[in-house]
Amino acid sequence: MIHPTILSLIGATPIVFLNRVFPHPRIRLATKLEAQNVGGSIKDRVALAMIEAAEASGELTPDKIVIEATSGNTGVGLAMVCAVKGYRLTLLMPDSASEERKRIMRAFGAELRLTPGRLGTDGAIEEAYRLAREEPQTYVLMDQFNNPASIAAHYMGTGREIIEQTEGRATHVVISLGTSGTAMGIAKRMKESAPGVEVVAVEPYAGHKIQGLKNMQESYPPGIYDKRALDRIIHVEDEEAFACSRQLAREEGILSGMSAGAALAGALRIARELDEAGKEGLIVFICPDTGERYLSTTLFSPLARHGLGVRSVATGCLECLGSPAGGHALFTPGPSLDDLGELDVWRRIVWLDVLAKALIERGQNVRLAVGLADMDDRALAAAREAKAGLQDFGQRAREFMLAQAKALGVSDTVLFPLAGASQERALGLARKLLAKGQAYEKLRSVYFDVTRDKTYGQISCVDTAGMNLGYTVDLADYVKDNPADFTLLKRATLQDLKLGDVIETEWGKVRPSWFLQLAATALDALGTVTVMFAAESHRFPHMDNFCAIWSAGAGVRPMAWMVSQPVTPREQGDTVPSLTEVLAVAGTGPALRLWLLSASYLKSLAYSPESLVMWVKNQNRLQDAYVSASLGGAGTGVSPQLEQAIYDLKTAFATALDDNLDLAHFWPTLFAFAKSVNARAGKMSADEAALVAEQLLACDRVLGFLDHSRLPLAEKSWPLEAADLVGRREEARKTKDFVQADALREKLAAMGLRLEDHPAGVRLFRMERPV
Repeated sequence: MIHPTILSLIGATPIVFLNRVFPHPRIRLATKLEAQNVGGSIKDRVALAMIEAAEASGELTPDKIVIEATSGNTGVGLAMVCAVKGYRLTLLMPDSASEERKRIMRAFGAELRLTPGRLGTDGAIEEAYRLAREEPQTYVLMDQFNNPASIAAHYMGTGREIIEQTEGRATHVVISLGTSGTAMGIAKRMKESAPGVEVVAVEPYAGHKIQGLKNMQESYPPGIYDKRALDRIIHVEDEEAFACSRQLAREEGILSGMSAGAALAGALRIARELDEAGKEGLIVFICPDTGERYLSTTLFSPLARHGLGVRSVATGCLECLGSPAGGHALFTPGPSLDDLGELDVWRRIVWLDVLAKALIERGQNVRLAVGLADMDDRALAAAREAKAGLQDFGQRAREFMLAQAKALGVSDTVLFPLAGASQERALGLARKLLAKGQAYEKLRSVYFDVTRDKTYGQISCVDTAGMNLGYTVDLADYVKDNPADFTLLKRATLQDLKLGDVIETEWGKVRPSWFLQLAATALDALGTVTVMFAAESHRFPHMDNFCAIWSAGAGVRPMAWMVSQPVTPREQGDTVPSLTEVLAVAGTGPALRLWLLSASYLKSLAYSPESLVMWVKNQNRLQDAYVSASLGGAGTGVSPQLEQAIYDLKTAFATALDDNLDLAHFWPTLFAFAKSVNARAGKMSADEAALVAEQLLACDRVLGFLDHSRLPLAEKSWPLEAADLVGRREEARKTKDFVQADALREKLAAMGLRLEDHPAGVRLFRMERPV
């Protein structure tokens, strides 16, 4: 058979079963492959139907220009149909649409006018309406959002085909919502010809990034859209849709676009519900187009190109932390042993802990170490002043670090290794560098020769060739071949020899430099280093010294080099207190941790008692929000407003973490969410409370803002005797018998339970010791 034109090949697309995505004996998933249309998408049907309807009405004549607002696929379909029929076409679309579709439309001869991507399809619609309104003699607007032909195309075609191809066995049809013509047309057909089929629409949340789909609350709802025609609407998140698109390609060989992923996500949710209910089903979902039109987006890009990223000073760019073999190894230098409470360091430790937990939440294997140099000049001086042996002094310092880290909610898997335990590794690095000619021995000290490292200075972006090395130091004080060379092993002093604080080597009695100590400690503790997090004071030459030792001595080069700014006093002339002092002001570790995270690590954090107290209050608000949710509520169901708020919170959190841990822009969203939750304390349904608690816990697993020791007991876990006492006390309060109420409170205290009255109801807390 020879077809009269290519347009006769539109429609009659196949339906295929999915075999690996959801294998089940009673429930089958199948997809209608609309990419098999000759123009590559389901919109070919709509384009042809609208053009033919305009021709039939006499509105479209050869002298007029067809105009339409489109996010891509409708434009491709119209471009193809107009090319066959000889009409001129002008398309308006967001500049954020994929490059592939723009090129295809231009190839068919269409003229493109791009509107700002931030306005989405609404911006294109507004411009199309303006042109059609102001120049009706020139343009014919297809207006797919209000054109009945859009519904008719699927009523006469897609819906009828599904019934025929499945021989009436389909139980559900799932369609992602865009212009809504597909959903409306199929729903109309099913209601007439197969009323037992449930038509389910998949809608993205407001603020989504799924190209071609609409959230009907944030966009102009199409005039053809009738929510009542649908049996159900399912909301899906962006990442869920994107993951399903990738799953279709990798497990079923179907290269589809984002909207197909959204439809599959909805279909999978229905399939799981049927499975739990023990029912059968044939779920058909629409696959509107091909994934080839999304190759310029991140949809199918390697994981290393998107995800959590941190700004590396070595490149000045955001470095995405992929999945290195063996997992991530994060390292930061700890405080000097004579100043263990230095807030700069603890701020850095908390930020690195957040990075580690964020990576773990994304399924990464992560190790983290905070190196403690215990053989540098400051550590030795402090130990000698305390009249303590170096080993005992270092161990006490390590125990202090562990205790403070626990108070701040730092993961108990974080290592705090003492450099003294890595002496053999340090000597091994020195020997290897000497053997390679990248270090030399002079007067019983060993130095790294920076002239042999052509990359030296690149981490800090410093041109070492142009440095004036004698400007700030007296070069006569140095015995090195080059003043820029740095020490690896330092010849011991008489005091070191007297106290035995030395290492016996082939070069004599020496002490390892601070750089070599910590470089060796990192390798011993972690095996490698993928992220190095340093202080601003470490920018040069410290980071370049670490890089030189690791690269030349162990073949290790971190993926990212992060730098944290210091904690500074708010008022000039003031001093920054120690960790112990600010912990006393904050009252709890989680409150102090929240303050340490309050400003971007790229900016200095100004300390004042007032700012710390403000963040203590913020922590209390978050604590109250979680308590309100964890205590549960009555009834079931989740309001659309809360569902959207949870999506907004989850999306804002993921976006902030991906963008260099940009929590400063996340806090307003989190605090607004907590405020709304606190306002609804005691009014949420059980389902709503569970969702709120789940999302706050997800944030807390990374940020650590909840004080779990102060959380109330869930009412269902109250001891029976305690529940009885609480009930009797409430009765006593109602009758204003406050003496009896106080007596019952004391009985609860004797059980080790502290009672708090709250507008949302009584709360019980465990006490450390019964009264």
